[in-house]
Amino acid sequence: QSGPRKRVKTERELGTPSSTRKTSAYDPAFEQHLIDYGIYPEGYNDDEGSEEPANIEDIHRRLAQPRPSLSPSRFTRKKFLDFRQKNRKALTENTVMSKVFPIIAGTAEIPSQENLYFGNLKDLTDGSITKAKPDFYDGSHPTELNAQIRKQLSEYIEPSTKKTVPLLPNFFAEGKGPDGNATVCKRQAVYDEALGARGIHQLRSYVDPKTAYDNNAYTIASTYHGGTGTLTMYTTHAAPPKDPGSSAEYHMTQLKAFAMTSDPETFRQGATFLRNARDLTHDERKELIAAANAKALYAKSLCFSSSTQSSMSHSSNEPTHPESETSPDEFALDLVTLDRPNHGTPISTRTKSPPHVATNQRLKRDYRSNKSI
Repeated sequence: QSGPRKRVKTERELGTPSSTRKTSAYDPAFEQHLIDYGIYPEGYNDDEGSEEPANIEDIHRRLAQPRPSLSPSRFTRKKFLDFRQKNRKALTENTVMSKVFPIIAGTAEIPSQENLYFGNLKDLTDGSITKAKPDFYDGSHPTELNAQIRKQLSEYIEPSTKKTVPLLPNFFAEGKGPDGNATVCKRQAVYDEALGARGIHQLRSYVDPKTAYDNNAYTIASTYHGGTGTLTMYTTHAAPPKDPGSSAEYHMTQLKAFAMTSDPETFRQGATFLRNARDLTHDERKELIAAANAKALYAKSLCFSSSTQSSMSHSSNEPTHPESETSPDEFALDLVTLDRPNHGTPISTRTKSPPHVATNQRLKRDYRSNKSI
């Protein structure tokens, strides 16, 4: 007969740590945790003076530009009523984001992903909160950015270990069904945008560290609640840390809100803002990536020039030739300027010296010629 069975000791009794549940946006403490790490939701600093980005008026002007596809003759009252009916029948978050949100977002040739777990990004705080998983985001094709830069900044700009998904995300959308919590939706947007703004800031710092903190916003997020039909747009910008040695701060600002199911004109205004936001953030990525690639090409040309000079200095028996009027650096960086004004601080890619972030250029382009709808 066997003796009495021994009770297995618990992890607490053994003194070994158990797995800790991470905090998510569904936890009321989530927002305060972000605040403790310098990630501020919209309206947080209103009592002390607004922390709006310097380019907020330019963003508003760009997002308000009319779009032909949303004119009354093309987006008719009948189409609006169809949208409202689909919204009424969307009883879950998944249905809202798959059936309703695409009507607002329109179609555009912009790389995007849905419900992608941002598992590759470096923790934004102390690792005690869950990784972000946006309902929707826009980014750029990985092949658009120099491979060495991708490797160097991977933990900031490549959201997933799947290297083929869009990188450098800076437009996000979060949605909720009729019974969903709007507060949770906003917390998710705060988190998404801070990650996006950090990635943009890191790549701007690669191009020109001196002008990386320009107080301009390059990231936009939207939230949509199916129960109320409310679309809210936000932007977030990076700011220098208040304390030496601390990380950058991120400040969210509300751009505008729309009651999308109220009437056709309000829908047109809200859809215009969101579709223009997708175009704007796409343009920002394109220009920044071009400047980063030019910086990488400049560094490569310097390495080539140095290697060539070293090789020539060891070949004293070779005949000498007059120096070319065009150095390898100049040849490599005689690039076509991106003649697209920016709503913030544009990136210059035509230079005889390392690429840098230029300053104070106003909007000039007529954005009504956008191809996307």
